[in-house]
Amino acid sequence: MHSKIHYLYILFFINCYSQNINCQNKKPNIVLIVADDLGYSDISCFGGEIPTPKIDQLAENGVRFNKFYVSPMCVTSRVALLSGMEFIAAGKNNFPNGISIAKLLREQGYATSIVGKNHGMPGLKIGNPNTDFGFDHFYGFIGGQINSFTGQGDAQWQNDGKTFPNTELPKDFYATKDFTNYAIKYMKEAINSDKPFFSFVAYNAPHSPLDAPEKNVRKFYDPKNGVNIYKEGWDKLRNDRLERMKKMGIIDKEVNLSEQGVEIPEWDLLPENSNNSWDLQKDFEALSRSAYAGMVDNLDENIGRIISFIEDPNQDGNKTDSQLDNTIIIFISDNGGCYAGLHTNRTALPWSQENRGTGFTTNYGWATLSNTPFRYYKHASHEGGIRSPMVMHWPNGLKLKKNSINSEMLRLWDLYPTFLELAGAKYPDDKKALMGKSFISLLKNEKFEPEEFFVSTFYRSKGIIKDHWKLVSYYDSPFELYNLKEDPTELNNLAGSNSIKLSELVNTWNTYTKKHGFENDKEWNMATGKIKRDWGYDKICDGLTKTVPKYMSANVAINQKLTLVFKDKISFSNTQGKSIRLQKYGDPKIIWSKDLDQNSEFEGKKEIVFQDFPILEPNSHYYITWDVGWVKYFENGKWKPLNPVRESAYAYRFKTEK
Repeated sequence: MHSKIHYLYILFFINCYSQNINCQNKKPNIVLIVADDLGYSDISCFGGEIPTPKIDQLAENGVRFNKFYVSPMCVTSRVALLSGMEFIAAGKNNFPNGISIAKLLREQGYATSIVGKNHGMPGLKIGNPNTDFGFDHFYGFIGGQINSFTGQGDAQWQNDGKTFPNTELPKDFYATKDFTNYAIKYMKEAINSDKPFFSFVAYNAPHSPLDAPEKNVRKFYDPKNGVNIYKEGWDKLRNDRLERMKKMGIIDKEVNLSEQGVEIPEWDLLPENSNNSWDLQKDFEALSRSAYAGMVDNLDENIGRIISFIEDPNQDGNKTDSQLDNTIIIFISDNGGCYAGLHTNRTALPWSQENRGTGFTTNYGWATLSNTPFRYYKHASHEGGIRSPMVMHWPNGLKLKKNSINSEMLRLWDLYPTFLELAGAKYPDDKKALMGKSFISLLKNEKFEPEEFFVSTFYRSKGIIKDHWKLVSYYDSPFELYNLKEDPTELNNLAGSNSIKLSELVNTWNTYTKKHGFENDKEWNMATGKIKRDWGYDKICDGLTKTVPKYMSANVAINQKLTLVFKDKISFSNTQGKSIRLQKYGDPKIIWSKDLDQNSEFEGKKEIVFQDFPILEPNSHYYITWDVGWVKYFENGKWKPLNPVRESAYAYRFKTEK
């Protein structure tokens, strides 16, 4: 009897040892988790006030990388991740100049899947090797954004090649949960087939509209029970984050916060509530940001589900089948935190479809909080638009100190050659060269020489980093020059004092645009002018070609007369009761307003100059709003109502000279 028990124990240990040997010899699983529009410091292990214990768990047993660069837009980043090169170099959507990383991994025996948001591969369709981009499975939507409860939006839904309407989604659908379900399903299928897996978990959270389950939102906004995390506003919370980040070592103690432009409303000026539907209101803003935090909280919960599955695939409490040690898990965001700018019905709730209007969105103020300590947001090539947190967990492979912070410069297209090396794959000789460099040696704590070169492209911005020098421009502003080593938050523009370095980097930018054929592209390589633009000035309302003062401008003369220039002739017929108005920002009181009719001197004209516009106070923040259709403009043979300006992407604000 004893010998039989002894024999069974030997078999058990041989089996465990055999499983361990197989695990060690097996190629590592790769799980790439991408959040959508998450800011650099939103997660708690990077200093954020939103608790993210599951992501923090990965960081505590792994490494945080605090100098990770991404592209300034969802689609440009996701193409770069999958192609290993910058968006334009890759050939833009469907990256015809490159080859999907999933294809090369599949050739090495990997089971491959993508779930969630497919932004950049509109041609993806499972079932044909010519259209599957190397993926065995795809469940999710092709497009930019969705309502997380209904799946409606800029979206074409697919399930392994079959397109279907969002009405066929489950009744209890919530995007983050649903995408996690499918990610786990495909991982389980790979494990059962004894294959290593590449899982691209491409979440849409926390991209607007900000839809989150009530239980998640109530952790941050539940005034009846004394909970209102965001009631103190973005300025106070931004300073709090900065101090936490310094204590953690995410940033150096000498780092100062980036400057805030006219686009950032002063929190203290805002009314607690207002009867004006166009006014920002503290209470509603706190709820809106809590919806964002709720999305991040829910995202963290679902990442916890993925970790739990990998650690115990059978979910039976017996972890001898664990894949965790042999799985590299990487968490990043696709770009910096986002400003938005659509009105939401003030009676709406982020967990309800009733009275929602256009849905909950963020504000410039919350965006600058998300990107603490950096300047600007998604769409910018300034640091706030292109810096992302990166957390990596890989027990079998990481030789860097646990819970450490690594400050080597890494780029999103460095992941591609790193994955190739992990899989033992080779990049085809007949394809355009990859832009990245494998950082496996860094992970092994061996000598690593980063390529400190990065290029950022988007039609609203451009930038290039070479060593620690950075060239950057917003829209048609002049190029700015920064020494990121001494000035990581871009406070001191050296363009006027270091013409040699400026010229060198401009030549580097021009060389890049010529190499990839967009030197004459007026959209993606907009000519730089002589006037520095303030953020948001180019978001002029449809129908207008010019405003004076300009949108989001500073140093406006106090005797400036409001001027609006339209695309074509205008009319005030049937516009009675609809007005344009001026307020001192944050004050619901109307200082000046106009309700024009067909007898107006401007009827049939293209330009309005309001001669009765009041003399303004110096060093003050003003806000211009109007009712939809207070004036109509002629375009393409039709009269169109002028839509209202909106907080915050389409806000019309300015500050007067001191």
